[in-house]
Amino acid sequence: MLADPRQLMCEGLQRVLDERADIKVVAVARSRVELMAALDSVAPDVLVLNPRLELQGGIALIRDLRKLLPYLPLLTLASDASNDDPVALLRAGAKGYLSKNNDTADLIRAIQKVAEGGLYVSNELSESLAEELCAGLRTNSFARLSPREAEVFGFLAHGHTVSHIAQVLQLSVKTVSTHKSRMMERLGLASLSELIQYAITNDLIDLSEAPPMRAPDDGPTPRSLEARRSDQDRTALASEDWLASLLPRRRV
Repeated sequence: MLADPRQLMCEGLQRVLDERADIKVVAVARSRVELMAALDSVAPDVLVLNPRLELQGGIALIRDLRKLLPYLPLLTLASDASNDDPVALLRAGAKGYLSKNNDTADLIRAIQKVAEGGLYVSNELSESLAEELCAGLRTNSFARLSPREAEVFGFLAHGHTVSHIAQVLQLSVKTVSTHKSRMMERLGLASLSELIQYAITNDLIDLSEAPPMRAPDDGPTPRSLEARRSDQDRTALASEDWLASLLPRRRV
């Protein structure tokens, strides 16, 4: 079944598909009302759906169709990729996604794949899905950090040095370095700039606030207050330099 509000597109798709012996178009719908009426009388093996059949977008429509016909494979055929979120459509229940950049051969392969119970995504969408998956895995990795590793992460993300973190937390520099190395390895990070970008991307730090600088429980450290303030000034400047390197330069 084809469901697309554009008459020319429906006619063109039907003409192309009818040329194949293994595919038959059993119904065409150009609105949600026509689609629902057709599904009352026809049981297609695959529904090729333009998400823009619903003016508000296809996510709600796909969810409704999944509730009504949970075993009907839905292949979304977008008219304008800039107006649709492919990942959201797949999460809503679509079994495949084609953009306006795909050709007839892609459409045939997609129909065959979803009809067999599989999933179909284009190469360009595969890259986006892989990036999202990797981002999700890396965010989950952060949740597996030890409390101390997460604490060290917070100080580093705000630009504090290992020696300063050791002083504030009353740990040896070697211990803090060990926490840092383990944390960087678990998160797959290779540098401090990557750490800061990771923190910003995953909304793990508030850039308007610095982590609390705890006073040692066993009295003052050997270093003076002036020296510690000097450390804070230097690390704050270093943090600003790192953050500036991550932001795009504005052209005048």
